[in-house]
Amino acid sequence: MSEKKKKVLPSKETTPRRPVILKSDREAKELPKEKEKEKPPTIILKTREQSNPKDERPQSPKAIKTPMAEGDGPHPCKIAQNENKEKKQPEKICHPLKQMSEPIKLLDENLEFNNAALEFLHDASTNYLVVGVVGTQGVGKSMILNLIEQNKHTQDLCRKIRQVHELNEGNESNEVANIENQFKTLGVSETATMSNGFKFKMQDIQQIERGVHCTRGVDMYVTQDRVILLDCQALCSPSLIEESNSNPITARSANVVTVDCLQVTSFLMAICHVLVAVQDWFADYNFIRYIQAAEMLKPSLSASNPLNQEPSECNPSSSSPHLLLLHNRCQLEDFTPSAVRTMQELYTKAFQRSNLQLNSGMYMYSDSNKNGLNVDNVCKAYSVEACGTPVNLFLLPEIYDDFDNRDIYRGHPPFEQLAKRLRWIILGVNRHQITNVPNLSEKGWFHYCNKAWETIRKCTFFMEYERFLP
Repeated sequence: MSEKKKKVLPSKETTPRRPVILKSDREAKELPKEKEKEKPPTIILKTREQSNPKDERPQSPKAIKTPMAEGDGPHPCKIAQNENKEKKQPEKICHPLKQMSEPIKLLDENLEFNNAALEFLHDASTNYLVVGVVGTQGVGKSMILNLIEQNKHTQDLCRKIRQVHELNEGNESNEVANIENQFKTLGVSETATMSNGFKFKMQDIQQIERGVHCTRGVDMYVTQDRVILLDCQALCSPSLIEESNSNPITARSANVVTVDCLQVTSFLMAICHVLVAVQDWFADYNFIRYIQAAEMLKPSLSASNPLNQEPSECNPSSSSPHLLLLHNRCQLEDFTPSAVRTMQELYTKAFQRSNLQLNSGMYMYSDSNKNGLNVDNVCKAYSVEACGTPVNLFLLPEIYDDFDNRDIYRGHPPFEQLAKRLRWIILGVNRHQITNVPNLSEKGWFHYCNKAWETIRKCTFFMEYERFLP
C-alpha cells in the first residue's frame, strides 16, 4: 500500500507543473502575436498610400495636391499618373480647328490625288456632308456651290453674281490683271479677294466669250458647318480637249478626255452624299446618258475596308448618292406646272432602273401622300395633282439686268429666296452611310477617297468603254 501511495504522489506532483509549462507556452505564443499586431499598421498605411492615387483619379486636381503626399517619397503609381496627364495634354493642343480660306485641289490638273487638304480635316468629326456638282461647260457649277457655301443670302446676291461675270470687262481688264499679279506675289488667293466673297472662282465675260473652262480637276472646300464642297471640271469640254493635246485634235484625244470625265463622275458618285447635276436648258438627253454611263462603269468599291485597293461587293443602295437635278437659267415658261410635270416624268422614266436616290425629299413642293411635310411650295400652283409625284428637281431663274424691278412678272419667287431654299433642302438631306464602316471620320473619308480614286483609275471597265467609242 505504501508503494502504491508513493507512486501516486509523483503523479500528483507532475500535475501542478503542467499548468506552469502551458503558461510558458502561451506566453511564448503571445509574444509573436503582439509583434504581428504591431506590424500590420505599417503595412496597412503603405497599402493606403498606394491605393490613394487610384481612388483620387476621378477627383479634381485640388484633392491630389495635399501636404501628406508631398512629405511621402515619390511613388511609382503617382509618377505614372503624372506621365499620363502630360501625354494627354498635348493631344488637345496639337489638333486645332483649321479653316480654309480658299479651295484646295483634291484632284490636280493631271488628275492626280492631292493630300494637301488632309490637315483641314478632323479625325473625331463624323457629322459632315459631302456635296459634289457635275455638268457641262458654263452651266454655273461654281455658282451653285457658292450659293450653298454662303450662310446668308442678302439682297445684293444677284448684283454680286453679275459683277463677277463682268469683272474684266472694258478698259479695266489691265488694271484687274495687275492687281491679280500683286495678290499672287503676296500669296493671297484671287478667289477670296476678287470674287466678292465667293470661294469658288466663276467665269468672267472674257472666259465666256472665248469658251475657256474655269475649273480643272476637282476643287475641294470645307465650310465652318463641316460641309465638304467638291467642284468638278466641265464634262466633255472642247477647251479641255484642246488643252490636253498639243497635237492636232483627233477622235482619239476626244475619247481620252471623255473617259477621264467619266472617271471623275464615277469618283464623285462613290464619295458624295449629294450629287448635283446642273443643266442650263430644258433637258439634255446626252447629259442624262452620260450620268447613266458613269454609274454603269463605276466599280464596286471595298466599303468594309477602305485600305483595300481591290474591288469587292457592297450594298449599292447604301453607297449611292442623292441625285439632285438642277436647272439653271430657267425662263418664264419653265416654271409652269405643265413644264415641271413633263420634266419630272422624263427623269422618272430615265432613272427608273438606277440606284441613284431620286426621291430624297429635295422637292419644290410637298407630297402629303408620302412624307406628310407641310412645306411652302416654291409656287402656289405646284401640287401633286398639277405636277405629279415630285422628284429631286430644282429650278433657278436667269438673272437679268432689271432683276431689281419688282413690278415685272417673273413667274417665280425672287432669286435670293430660291437660293435660300436650295441651300436648306441640300443641308437637310439624309446623310446616309457612304461606306460600310460605321461612324467614318473626315480623315477616314479622305483616305477612302484616295483608295477609291486608285481603284477607278485602274479599273478596266473604262478602258473597254473607250474601245467602243467612235
